[in-house]
Amino acid sequence: MNRACGSLCALLIALGFLAAKAESSRMAFRIPSQPLDEALLALAQQAGLQLAAVGDLDRATRSGEVSGVMTVEAALRRLLAGSGYRFELRRDGVVSVTAAERPRRATAASEHELAAPPVNTLATVVVSARRRDERWIEVPIAVSIADAADLEKLGTTNATEALHLMPGVSAVDAGSSFTQVQIRGISSSLAGNDNGYYFDDVPFSGVTVPWHPETRAFDLDRVEVLKGPQGTLFGEGSMGGTVRIFTHAPELNRFGAHAALTATATEGGEQGGSGKLMINAPLVPDRLALRVVATREALPGWIDVPEGDRDVNEQRIETERVRARWSASDRWMTDVSFASSTTTAHGGDYGANDNLQSLGFLDTRVQWRSSMLATHYDLIASRLSLVHSEAQMTDAMVGDLDPASSLDGSLNIETENTELRWASTHGSRWDWLLGFAHRRASRSENLRVNEVRSEGTQSNQANAAFGEVTVRPGGPWSVAAGLRYFTEDVVAQGTSEQMSRRMDTSFHRLIPRFSVSRQVSSQRLLYASVATGFRSGQMQPVASLVRAQRVGMEVPATLSPDTLVSYELGLKQVLAEGRVRMQWAAFYSRWHDLPVRVPIDDTINALTNSGGARIRGTELDLRYTPLGNLDLGLSATYVDARYAADVPGTPLHEGTPVYNVPPLSLSGTMSYGWRLSDMTASVAASARYHSRRQTGLVVSSGGDAIAELNLRLGLESPSGWGWYLQGDNLTDEAGAVDGRTTFGRATRLHPRSVAIELQYRY
Repeated sequence: MNRACGSLCALLIALGFLAAKAESSRMAFRIPSQPLDEALLALAQQAGLQLAAVGDLDRATRSGEVSGVMTVEAALRRLLAGSGYRFELRRDGVVSVTAAERPRRATAASEHELAAPPVNTLATVVVSARRRDERWIEVPIAVSIADAADLEKLGTTNATEALHLMPGVSAVDAGSSFTQVQIRGISSSLAGNDNGYYFDDVPFSGVTVPWHPETRAFDLDRVEVLKGPQGTLFGEGSMGGTVRIFTHAPELNRFGAHAALTATATEGGEQGGSGKLMINAPLVPDRLALRVVATREALPGWIDVPEGDRDVNEQRIETERVRARWSASDRWMTDVSFASSTTTAHGGDYGANDNLQSLGFLDTRVQWRSSMLATHYDLIASRLSLVHSEAQMTDAMVGDLDPASSLDGSLNIETENTELRWASTHGSRWDWLLGFAHRRASRSENLRVNEVRSEGTQSNQANAAFGEVTVRPGGPWSVAAGLRYFTEDVVAQGTSEQMSRRMDTSFHRLIPRFSVSRQVSSQRLLYASVATGFRSGQMQPVASLVRAQRVGMEVPATLSPDTLVSYELGLKQVLAEGRVRMQWAAFYSRWHDLPVRVPIDDTINALTNSGGARIRGTELDLRYTPLGNLDLGLSATYVDARYAADVPGTPLHEGTPVYNVPPLSLSGTMSYGWRLSDMTASVAASARYHSRRQTGLVVSSGGDAIAELNLRLGLESPSGWGWYLQGDNLTDEAGAVDGRTTFGRATRLHPRSVAIELQYRY
């Protein structure tokens, strides 16, 4: 419901169940402080209620925040606190909300006349881009969201597929559990994370490899991408933005199960299949619940060997997730979770030449493990949160990198993070957040490239104090300012038969962010911001030092930190009574001391700091729901990212496009559902295009423009069964997704594939 329709003076919420049930059943709510009429609408939507209205709420203050697990009655009490309105649970199962000084009991006739079906609106989208729940339209940050319904309608199998459809974001899924994420032209395969990645509240950062866990989309709650530097609240390494993956929390008041079986056939390749299962079990009704998810997938191979017609790059992926939720009271909630994934690729990844043949056979086995404890307690008008997490990645590799080099080695990365946050929850005149974070990380590797063997270790100890405040001095204006003080001690050791090197240093940095915004109405926001990003330096790999010494080439023993400053203008708007959501942004970034690769020979590269890059661009995100059963989406991005100076000894010159960044990206989605006898039929499609990625790692002929089309048909029964037919890459796009190497190798999409899926929900 939106202000353009006129405001409301009382709301009647038709529950559809008895008031006694509303008093006893507890459920999860995420309703930030906002105009009271819209907060009541959000409550109705999240509780699955119907809504009817009469009256005028113009003089009502903003609602209170409702976040956590509680009954509908407790949620209404928090939401209406201090508003001048009251609610009543009636015997007929209706909740009436009226002015406190003039209680009013609506007549049956007026209720019948004003009763309305559930409202389909995009205005109530909630995000946690600033570490607290807020309405999307009130956050002066460009944020893209794909919720569980979006992921399921399109048949999304992993989180990378969702990123492909978001403006300002580009990703390369190279197989073997290796994914590179670029946000607004911030892209490198070097040093630590250049873009943040969170799995629930588990950060994957703090080491010298920008790798992320293999995240399958089954039973995810949502994917959020925050564009622009997010280092103030999400730590160093969030230079271009931050990807946040949220799993479904256990539901305390119902048993549920979801199973899916899939059979897949790939053109010119093998057959594959998958099995997936979710079970949600309340252990203590309304207090303690457990949610367990497991998946097993065999992704068909389709890349051949040159001497025969044998497909070699089958991928086997196993994942497990366990999450327990304990709600001790309406004010205290604790989650404990464990997640793991194992990806085995005996014959290689998705890299191939233009004939879709493999030029190297690298057997890899990648394992991720993470665990988390997060507890939140509501104080008076504020919330205290404590999060502790641990994560580990191991990667075992043996085989050929390319026809000229072999590789045998292992890599192990471990991180431990603890974060304490204290944030306001009322959100009237001002909001604030304070926090402290501590991280320990370690990396060890043992590698043999051809005949050169090397070992390396690194340990990091990092601490950060951070905070942000948003002030609303009156009227439509808001000012937000944040600051993070970051310090890190790094000890690294590299050894080989020829030499040994050690690095022992500390890095310190202030990471600020500032924005000013104007809330033109509850449905329109204009904002401007400036933000900064930072990554610590690192030691040159000892194998590179050895090879450079052999050929008489000088390379730096250590790399300096790199920094980024970004400026942004943006507009957010909800139109057509909540049926259209629009987001536009323009940005300019200056990236200083960006690390790049310097070729030593055809096999080994060294690293060096460059003169940085200049990045400018614009992005547009549109979502339109003209009918309750029709959903349309469109996104467009233009990024001009270029190196700012020549890099001696490399093919990188001033004006060369930044590694792996496509200048133009377009995507669109469509989903439609309709009744078919007593069944529900559906059709969904997604299409994406990105222009050629011109710059590879070192020497590259560039990639190709890529166009992909996917289609999904479904038929669902009221008893919980569902049958689906899915076609992926219907255009059979076989071009080079990223830049080709010296040997013509590049990442490729799966060829045209067809899958049949059977699902059951209980």
